Amino acid sequence: MKVPYIYTIFLFISIICRPTAIHGADEISGTDEADRDTMALKVGKGFNLFGAEEPLQITLTFDIRKFLNTKSTPEYFDATITIKSDDSTSITRNIKLKARGEMRREYCDFPPILLKFKEDDNEPERILGNRKFKLVTHCKLSSLHEKYVLKEYLVYRLYNQVTPYSFRTRLAEINYVDINKPDRAFSTYGFLIEDEDAMAERIKAVPYDNLNLTQKHMVPVEMVRTALFQYMIGNTDWGVSNQHNVRILKSMELLTDKAIPVVYDFDYSGFVSTNYAIPAQELPIDLVTERYYLGICAPKEVVAKVVDEFGTLKGQFLTTIGTFDFLPEDSRKQAESYINSFYKMYKNQKTLINTINNSCKSF
Repeated sequence: MKVPYIYTIFLFISIICRPTAIHGADEISGTDEADRDTMALKVGKGFNLFGAEEPLQITLTFDIRKFLNTKSTPEYFDATITIKSDDSTSITRNIKLKARGEMRREYCDFPPILLKFKEDDNEPERILGNRKFKLVTHCKLSSLHEKYVLKEYLVYRLYNQVTPYSFRTRLAEINYVDINKPDRAFSTYGFLIEDEDAMAERIKAVPYDNLNLTQKHMVPVEMVRTALFQYMIGNTDWGVSNQHNVRILKSMELLTDKAIPVVYDFDYSGFVSTNYAIPAQELPIDLVTERYYLGICAPKEVVAKVVDEFGTLKGQFLTTIGTFDFLPEDSRKQAESYINSFYKMYKNQKTLINTINNSCKSF
């Protein structure tokens, strides 16, 4: 793919003007856009939501009834958030929030949320890396839907082990308080997703919005890693050409005109197996738990390299799932079994590679 001339100039300027990254001390700049779900924040001393793995304790206080009544036509509501990571670290902020998402906003009783922090760099304890956060919530208030949230969070954790080109997340136990009925507060798990601009800055890349891209415009090994991961977890709810559940990045370190895909939203995967997930009608599968490879036909040496990588990751995947005590044991066993069903094919690498080659696309 030929990188547009204007993008080349932009990329050159970004590299020579961009400050050297120093963990926890560099300046990250961003520009606010009303129609975007993400915003970068100048980094200094403050509270890094993605700097640890233990669950946060979050209290959200807002007009829940009005929020739910207007989820089909989202609007921002005033809210107060308290975030606690341990006994000594707690911050409270006045923020804005609104419903977000497409299918889940329409289907779910309680939709995902976008949290928007005010721009005040003089706060003594600032939130690092973001002005806005996506919050994945329970779809319905039940133990089953809470398990869905926890399993989707696990998928993000597994994806982090496959490639650094992935979103960080942070699990949280969230206490929801309605300002009009505080005695009816309820708690359930959710998780925060790293801001796109902050993620791009972390991996030294820039978001690249171009709807004319296909998988052939991606870095081959990263495209195969992503496609094989989606195949392993049984997810067909994604696409590069329409950028459905995919963000496209351009690396400022790799000497290539190819782009990098970063996938998200895994609730339609066989691994999570929500009761509302169904495959697209054009696919030759009946259930989301059936696997179907949607990746590009890549050179055999690239496919073989990635298949080898996944072989070395098996133990790490299973350990991550098996030690995730927030899921009940039966749910962990079910998740382990699903991953193991992928590795049963892996016992014969030629069989797995043939499966990939039989359904890969030329684009």
